Formats: sequence, structure tokens, C-alpha cells
Amino acid sequence: MAEFLGEHKEFNVSVFVKKRGGIIQERFIKNLPYKINLIGGRDWSKFKKWYIRLYLRKYLKSKNNPVIISSNWELSQGIIPYKNKSNFCLLTVLHGLEVTRLKSKRYANRKKSFIKTVLSSDHVISVSNYTKNEAEFISGYKRIKTIPNFVDTEKFFFVDNKKPRRKFGLKESDKILLTLSRLVKRKGHKTVINAISLIINKIPAIKYVIAGSGEEKYKQDLKKLVSKLKLDRHVLFLGYIEEDNKNDLYNACDIYIMNSNKTDEEGDSEGFGITFLESNACGKPVIGSNAGGISDAITNRENGLLIEPNNPTKTAQAIYELFNDEKLYNQLSENGITRIKENFSINKVGEKYVEIILNHYDY
Repeated sequence: MAEFLGEHKEFNVSVFVKKRGGIIQERFIKNLPYKINLIGGRDWSKFKKWYIRLYLRKYLKSKNNPVIISSNWELSQGIIPYKNKSNFCLLTVLHGLEVTRLKSKRYANRKKSFIKTVLSSDHVISVSNYTKNEAEFISGYKRIKTIPNFVDTEKFFFVDNKKPRRKFGLKESDKILLTLSRLVKRKGHKTVINAISLIINKIPAIKYVIAGSGEEKYKQDLKKLVSKLKLDRHVLFLGYIEEDNKNDLYNACDIYIMNSNKTDEEGDSEGFGITFLESNACGKPVIGSNAGGISDAITNRENGLLIEPNNPTKTAQAIYELFNDEKLYNQLSENGITRIKENFSINKVGEKYVEIILNHYDY
């Protein structure tokens, strides 16, 4: 997004990002159309609002009426106190988990701060209608605008699957399902594994590739389930995947699947599901559960199939249908690529932010 905005000559773009784990150092080598400002400090989960307040103080004093796009409401919370002293426009972006968890007992004490932050922002942007509805319910603020996440089509695109499959040790004859996500219970890996056990006799070449790192205990639980169901030859754990390898991994699969659970008592939710769209950009039909913001990423039977969460039988039926209906598979594949270009490219999404910014200065 910073690159897109920086390419507009009328914009002078600066990015503030945490120094520890927040930026790939190779980015400094490129001739970028924006300036990178590194923010020091540890334990960002607890102190991010204080770090952003400290590091943006000098910036806000030196600029005349800048537009600040904040990627998290707690970051916005950190700079709102400057509203009384500096003239700037604040856009607060809401993703999902940081909103839905406010309905849980554990995070209920942050609700007042969230409401104050939303009401003090000049614009509030949600990446999905689901997150928008949740935020409006909590805050009572009814002017939240939905602008989806975008897919970088220069990074995610269709290639022939032969080389990617060899790269990951997969056979050309394999029928491959892929989930690329953090290894956490919410992502619903167990549902997919149980679903495979129901159709293994009908699709003996099926392989389920689980990519990503996360909770070690959960990973071990998944492996125990795999062994119990005698699916060891059909389920592969790839671990963490570097960003540069993701396009090959998407192209190596036949179907992308993530059967996420509904929002739990801790407020853990699926705010959008960007991996569904990245898969679509690579020409892969997707299967996702009708939970959280996934319905913003998947239109049922247009770019994928929406199914009931935590239901192995329904999941198995969807998998079987896509592997056995070539016409439907090809239709979803083609629609997915077209849908990304028309609705979720950086140009389409970025222009919506440009419109807000230009309207602010015109006003």
C-alpha cells in the first residue's frame, strides 16, 4: 500500500514500523517511493501505543495536516492525544481479531478505549463486512466503511504446477489440498483431516499439505489424529513457509481449504481470510467455512465453496465435488482470477484510500 501511495507524486509517504521483526532488511536496498522509520522497543503487544506515541511526536510537529493510516486501533489510541495539539487526519483500520476479542471477558476492559478511539478517528475502515458489523455493535459508531485487503498480483499468479510440486516433493498424480496458516485451533485443520478420512477410499491419491508454524501442542494433537486415522502418508506438515515460496506452494496444490471455526469465547475469529484470495490469484478454487469474515473472501460457487464450520461430512462432500466436477472446478478457477483483478488488486483497493485522502485535502 505504501508503494502504491508513494507512486502518486502528490503524496510524500513515510512508513513507521517496529524494528524487531517488523521489516525485511532487503527492503532498504530497493529504491522505494517512501521513507522507512524504524521504531525501537520490545514487547509490542503491551506497549505499542506508547512506542507509536513517542516516535510520531516529532513527525506530527514537523508536518502540516498529514493523513495517518493506522493498521491497528491500539496504535491509533497512542496518537489520539495529539489531536488537541496537532492538525492531522486519522484513518483507523480494523481487521478482525483485535475487535471480536473485545466481546470476551479477557479483553472486556479494553472496550472503552476502543470506543473512544473509533469515535476520535476521522475515518474508520474495516477489511470485511463481518468486522464492520462487530465494530459497529461494540462502539455504536455507524459510519465504518468496508475496504477489503488486497492481493499483490505481482507476487501471486498462476504458473504450471510441475516445478512447484517437485520443489515440495509432491507427485504430479497427487490430489492436493493446502492450508497455509498459523497452527492454531481456530483454523480448523482437524475438521479437514477428519473429512479426508471419510473420502480416502474414493480419492486414494489425496494429500493434505499443512503449512505454517504456531502452537506446538496443537501440532502434536494434529499428528496424533493423523496417526489414529492412519493418514500418515496423506497428511504432510511443511512448517514455516518463507514469503518467496508461497506462490509456488499455492500453485502446487489443486484446492485451497481452511475450515475455520466460529468466534470462540476468547473472541478469536477469522476477520477476512487473505489466503483464499491469494490462492484464487493462482487459479485455485477454494473451500472455506461460513464463519467470521470468510464470506467476504468467498462468494459461494463463484470463486469457491462456502460450507458449515466444524462439519467433516460437509467438508468431505465439498472436497469430493471439486475433485470430480471438472466443469465446476475450471469455472471457479477462472472466476477466481477474474474476481481478484476486478475487486482485490492493489489498484482497485488502493484507489479507495486515495479517494479518502484527496477528499480530506479538498475539504
